[in-house]
Amino acid sequence: MRKLTFGLLLTIGIAAAQPQPSPEAQATFEVASIKFHPGPITFSSDPSPRGRRVTGTASTLLDLITTAYGVKYDQVSGGPNWANSDHYDIAAKAEGEGTLTKVQAQRMLQTLLADRFQLRIHRETREVAAYALVVGKSGHKLKESTADEPGKNFVRTDGNGLHMVATKGTMEYLASQLSGSAGRPVVDRTGLAGFYAFTLDWIPATRTLEPDSDAPSMFTAIQEQLGLKLEPAKVPYPMLIIDHAEKPTEN
Repeated sequence: MRKLTFGLLLTIGIAAAQPQPSPEAQATFEVASIKFHPGPITFSSDPSPRGRRVTGTASTLLDLITTAYGVKYDQVSGGPNWANSDHYDIAAKAEGEGTLTKVQAQRMLQTLLADRFQLRIHRETREVAAYALVVGKSGHKLKESTADEPGKNFVRTDGNGLHMVATKGTMEYLASQLSGSAGRPVVDRTGLAGFYAFTLDWIPATRTLEPDSDAPSMFTAIQEQLGLKLEPAKVPYPMLIIDHAEKPTEN
């Protein structure tokens, strides 16, 4: 795992300064418990901070890695077979007061994974099959958002498909959301900057259309509703490679 290096924090004052905890100390939980979660799995939640505590229910090692390193599932490669099948409950607490930030929680989870799962990783960039999001031949159908337009972007399940609403969405946001249902990464090559308002209803490419369904496929929906297009492409993609991992000893 890449060694984390932090700057030295100095506190200078006329009066005697109070000792400040070093960033290294802040990157370690004061106490942490990891327990195997037996099936069947009826509920799961990835570790998230609340105050000084971080808890997760029925998370796999793959879930923990994507949370700790802020990467997508398709950016993680390698590892043992159980990395995506064994589930664990995590309860951890950081010393001090206040609320942990997302970055602080991630750094502590990275340390925890290295300590309890003996996780060792490295990063590399690979050329992978992807889709390039481009503007169609007839031009896009997006409505540009005004500077004072309130931001409201979300995706929800709608029957067998997905429904996206964006009142102030970027093409980067759209590409990121499509990546989760395209079966491969989607990169923005529209050349469209700024914010746009749009809606999109589509059936993910990873799902099989019902024989009698009249719902548009992902590729058709993007062209007809947005005036955009997905084209096959090869792109450099940052990857996180699992070099070593072991099942943790419960405590």
